[in-house]
Amino acid sequence: MRILVRWSLACLVLAHIVLATWFVTYQYHQLFDVRPIPADSRIIKISAGQSLREVLHMLHHRDLAPNPDMVHLAIRLFRPEILVKSGTYELPDQISPWDLIDTLHRGEVVLFKLTIPEGLDIWEMAELLGQSRWGDRQEFMALLQSGSEISDLDSQAQSLEGYLLPETYFFPAEATPDSIVKSVLNQFRLKTQLLRSELANLNMTVREWVSLASLIEKETARREERYLISGVFHRRLNRGMLLQCDPTIIYALKLEGKYRGKIYRSDIKFDHPYNTYVSPGVPPGPIASPGYAALEAALNPAEHRYLYFVAKNDGSHYFSETLNEHTRAVRQFQR
Repeated sequence: MRILVRWSLACLVLAHIVLATWFVTYQYHQLFDVRPIPADSRIIKISAGQSLREVLHMLHHRDLAPNPDMVHLAIRLFRPEILVKSGTYELPDQISPWDLIDTLHRGEVVLFKLTIPEGLDIWEMAELLGQSRWGDRQEFMALLQSGSEISDLDSQAQSLEGYLLPETYFFPAEATPDSIVKSVLNQFRLKTQLLRSELANLNMTVREWVSLASLIEKETARREERYLISGVFHRRLNRGMLLQCDPTIIYALKLEGKYRGKIYRSDIKFDHPYNTYVSPGVPPGPIASPGYAALEAALNPAEHRYLYFVAKNDGSHYFSETLNEHTRAVRQFQR
């Protein structure tokens, strides 16, 4: 009888051991085995303030993780430091629940691309940003029309014109218009730090430099011409000549709401501080956001004898040393 009892107890213990081993093994595979993620379940949004338990229940409900209580116990035993971070996540086509949770812990949110091209003025910039997923035109325009965020570099700034560095950026879906604008401005600060150290050599302020660079940016998209045009502008400034930059006419007219889509003869003499056909020196401020190449060219004018240039209607320009030569070039290329 005793042998039978002992045998029964041994079988019972063994059964419990087998069952426990099976259960642990099953839960292990449930947690660590890679599983396919359906296309309609690959975007996960974690709201600010969601607890770990709430997230685990959500993952279980979407069949992305096993029993939330077991997962929570495993986390507390082996990864007690894990905290899920809010944001939008894009999962791969297959991943284990444990790696998924680790992804949420590391905050590897999906980023969306925003490309700012060179030469946009503040109205075009607000239009571009307003078409993004992060806000509307009016919201961005209100931010761009205040110069307070760039006052550390330009105390005279009445807006952010010129300081939104053209580049490709990546932002999370939860980014706000304010955070986007600040990030773009910080990129200007970082990327132009070395260039700004050269301003003293040319006796220019940051505002004058960016203003000149914006003129260069608006005049040409060709890298090799930027230094030539910079040389023309520097030579004219040194001689006290008007810069006579056509894009400044357009900008002056836009400021007053008078731009009609193209420059008319009567616009050339439009009396405005930004119109470099009537006002000497660089404009009072930038007329667009120059790219890094234009900012660099503004500090490094090419040495030559040119004082004039005219568009050849193929994206390039013809450069002249004298007014007579320039007049002939205008007749040839601007009929």
